[in-house]
Amino acid sequence: MKLTRILVALDGSQLAEAILPAACSLAERLGARVLLLHVLERDPPATVHGEPHQATGAAAAQYLESRAAGLRRRGIAVEVHVHERPVGDVAAAIDRHAHEHEADLIAMCAHGRTNVRTRLVGSIAERILRGGSIPILLRTVRRADGAAFALRHLLVPLDFGHDVAAGLAAARTLAAPYGAVVVLLSALEPAPPAARLLPTTTELMREFDLDAVGDRLEELAARLRPDVAEVRTIADERRPADAILAASETLPADLIVLVTDAHGRLSRWSDPSTAQRLLSRPDLTLLLIKEL
Repeated sequence: MKLTRILVALDGSQLAEAILPAACSLAERLGARVLLLHVLERDPPATVHGEPHQATGAAAAQYLESRAAGLRRRGIAVEVHVHERPVGDVAAAIDRHAHEHEADLIAMCAHGRTNVRTRLVGSIAERILRGGSIPILLRTVRRADGAAFALRHLLVPLDFGHDVAAGLAAARTLAAPYGAVVVLLSALEPAPPAARLLPTTTELMREFDLDAVGDRLEELAARLRPDVAEVRTIADERRPADAILAASETLPADLIVLVTDAHGRLSRWSDPSTAQRLLSRPDLTLLLIKEL
């Protein structure tokens, strides 16, 4: 995974700025440049999350420059850009600018008063994933707390039927500069309804399957260990959503890598409820990668 330029999408609110600690930390550790972007909306609201909305190009440029100045004082290379032609589809504009500026990562927040599902399904981030191929660094946030970002535990849920290599590449790129612990996780699919007819046999089969999952995870961990200081594995027999949430809380996970399918949806075993439940938890940082 290459990471040399990070596009940070800002709407002018302090809630949106909550992604800056994570994006800037990655930029510092990996020597990446940061591009601060604001897209003017067609028929914009007067306020966004209770704060004045940046409705003109001049106001947006002044706002971005004020944020860039603080980052430059930290030694981060920063550019600013305002999409001055008002658009109705902000997601498409962000994705287009990310490609034009050759960004390797789009960083943004999932926030607002909409219901949990619309924070991903139908949201700007989800639409970018469907339409493009650039990974998204997404932070769930309910208040502007300015929390710092420290990568100590990197959780990588893996679905062996999808692009495992993408998750491993992200772990290899991000964990080493921080000395972070990588935790590879995989979970069994729920047993089919017919399995209830032969509970003893099914239990034995699931134990065998769980051992096989553990063996597969150890093989993948061995690939990472030459580059990553510490790699752990978790083979879980619970539903994938429950396994991911439990691991994210127990570690706790500072960053969760989720690989999406070719249409920008979370992998098959990471069912929609997983995304909804993750996004309902405040202060999680997710890296969404679309498999090719």
